[in-house]
This record gives sequence, C-alpha cells and structure tokens, in this order.
Amino acid sequence: MDELELKNRIDAAMEKLSDELTNFAVRFFSIPTQNPPGYNYDKVTQCAGEEMKKAGMEITYLKVPDERLEELAPQSEGHPRINVIGTKEGQMHRPLLHITGHYDVVPEGTGWTHDPYACDIEDGKIYARGSADQKSGIVSEIFAARILKEACIELKGTLLTSATADEETGGFAGVGYMVEQGYFTKESTDYAVITECLDVDKVCLGHRGTMWFEIEITGKQAHGSMPSEGVSPIEFANRLMDRIDSDIQPLLKDITPLPVQPPACRKSTLTVTMLRAGEKLNTIPQTCTMGFDWRLNPELSVKWAEEQFVKVCEAVKSEMPGSDYKINMHMATDPTLVPNNTDVVKAFLASGKMFLGRDMEFSISPGEEDQKFIIKNGHLDQCIVYGPGRLTLAHKSDEYAVIEEMKTAAKVMALSACKLLGTL
Repeated sequence: MDELELKNRIDAAMEKLSDELTNFAVRFFSIPTQNPPGYNYDKVTQCAGEEMKKAGMEITYLKVPDERLEELAPQSEGHPRINVIGTKEGQMHRPLLHITGHYDVVPEGTGWTHDPYACDIEDGKIYARGSADQKSGIVSEIFAARILKEACIELKGTLLTSATADEETGGFAGVGYMVEQGYFTKESTDYAVITECLDVDKVCLGHRGTMWFEIEITGKQAHGSMPSEGVSPIEFANRLMDRIDSDIQPLLKDITPLPVQPPACRKSTLTVTMLRAGEKLNTIPQTCTMGFDWRLNPELSVKWAEEQFVKVCEAVKSEMPGSDYKINMHMATDPTLVPNNTDVVKAFLASGKMFLGRDMEFSISPGEEDQKFIIKNGHLDQCIVYGPGRLTLAHKSDEYAVIEEMKTAAKVMALSACKLLGTL
C-alpha cells in the first residue's frame, strides 16, 4: 500500500470516527483527576481501557503496589496509582511502537469562565482542566489505533498505547514505574512517543532540566521588641534573595540556540515559588522555608546548579552567626535531548507534512516530562514528544483542546505507526 493510499484511508476513517472522538474526549476530560492527591485514577483508566478495546487492543492494568506508594507517590494520600496499557500485536512482535500520555491534571485553580469539568464545547474547542495538558494527547493516541482498525490497516509490528499516572508530580508511579517493569526500554521497545502538549505542528526532542527544592532556614527565636536577642531566618531569606540576584541570576542570562518553546523560555530561570515563616506578629520565628523552581537550559547541569546555590547559602550563613540551613531536594532532572535524525523523528516529520500541508518544526519543552525516564532509565533514544495540546494553555484557567487538532494528531500518529511498523 503506497503512502497516498494510506493517507486517504486514514482521512476517511477519521471522518467516520469524528463524533466518537469528540464524545470520548468529553467523557475522558470530565473525570476529575487532580494530582495531588490523585483522584479517580480507577475511573479514568477504565474509561481509557474501554476505548482501547474498541481498537482491538488487549488491555493491561498495571497498578503500583500499595507498599510502594510512599516511595513512588508520597503525595497520594493512599489513592491508588494505575497505568493502563493497550497492546495490538502485529504479525511480528518487533518492531514495537509505544505511544503514551499522562491522565493526571493539576488542580483547577480559579479564574475560570467555564466549569472546569463540564466540557463546554464552543467554536470547536472543549474546555476542561487537563484537556490540553494532556488528556487530548491520550485521545489522539487511542484514536490513532482506532483509525487503523476502522481503515482495515494491519501492521507488521506491534503497537502499544498507554495512559499513565502522576506526571504532574514527577511521574515516578507512572512512566517511571513502567520503565522499571520493563516497558519503554531498549530491550522491549523500538520507538516511543509521549503525547504531551507540545503543539500539533512540532516534534519535541527533549526538555530543559528541572530542580524543585526547598531550603529550611533555622535562626533563633526572640521577642519582636528585642530582635537583637534572636537570629531572624526571614533576614537570612532576604539576604539569600539578594545573593541570588547578584551571584546566580547573571549566570542565567545566556540564551540557548536550541528551539525551546515558547521563545521566552530560552533562558534558565530560578524562581521563588513558596515562602513560609512566622506564627505571631511580635515573635522572631525560629524557622523560615523557601521553595524554588529552577529550570536549566540544555547546556547546564543539576550538579552545576547545586554548587551555585550552596555557594550563596554559605555566604549568607557566614554573615549571620547562629543561622543554619538545610536543602531538601524534591526533584532534580538534568536536561534531556535526543538526536533529530532518528527513524521516529523522520516518520513524524513526514507524516505531519502530509496532514498539515507544511513542514513541522522542532521544539524543546520548557518543563520536564516523562521522556527523562525513557531516555535515562530505559536507554531508548528513539523517543520524541508529539501531541495536540497547546503548550501555552497548560495549567491555565479556561484550558481547552481543539477537536480538529486532536483529529490531526491522531492521523499523524496512525500514519507514523504505518511507516515505523510496516503494513501487510
């Protein structure tokens, strides 16, 4: 079957399935899966699994053992962690393509003009928390499999789709656990695609580095009328911010030549995101805690960043006898980057051009995602990120997914599967 015939059959199949895609998206988006703590994971995986069955896939539910929740999902509050995998075995077991996305979403927050789970449809957009980031990608990957079944296209190799847990809190109970269990490794998998919200017309090759950490500053409690009798951890925090501005921020001014999207994110950023101190207006507190989000350009490393932060902390400590600090690292991930000329990259570039009518662009994600596990733990560099969600809508109020973009992404994934796995 030549490429044009494949494209025409995929187009026709998607049109037949258009209403079903929209209906599934509404059902899927309407399930609140806020993480933390991780609500309704059982319901959302059942919903995805039932749709995968319609594509003729064998379904596996991979649950994290309860005794490992504290280790892999410390913010779970005991809620289960479940990953669902659909498998369509080809004429041969290999090559194997595994397309995956995460179903957990951030809390809805405020400022919405739509109910975040009512899934209002206006002008071809479905409004819902997590619609862009990144349940829309899961819709597209499942419907890529459904397109192939509807179009009676049989693959030589094997196609897997999965919906995974906990990316929004690091992914350790999701793709991290799946890699540990033998999925997404070079021994089990030939090609991997993560359906994150990096835009329907871009192939993402990696992500910036991420450090999420807190510093717990200890001083000496005293009466507010006699501050000289104490050591203020708030003053330590104030001096630390000054040191960060004078000593670290100038080191972060370089703009990476790599295509991080959006372009404003091509500089590394160190941002204070939390500040907790004090219990009473007339008391110098004993402790102060600051939280930080540090994003590192691909040219930098976690080790380098940690060294810079310790330097400024030690400088402030030396100025304030009686003070101390402790850094608690919640997550530290080095930047990730894969080659731009692998087979999976070439397949998606060619398929994207067929359905978009223009060349696709490369991108680098501004934030970390599950690619880190596949590349660093699974040692599989044939791994890209491609999905229909719009990156600039992630975590915002009035988040939405565009129906036509979900359909386009599904077609790109279906044709790419044909290119990578072969057809009968």
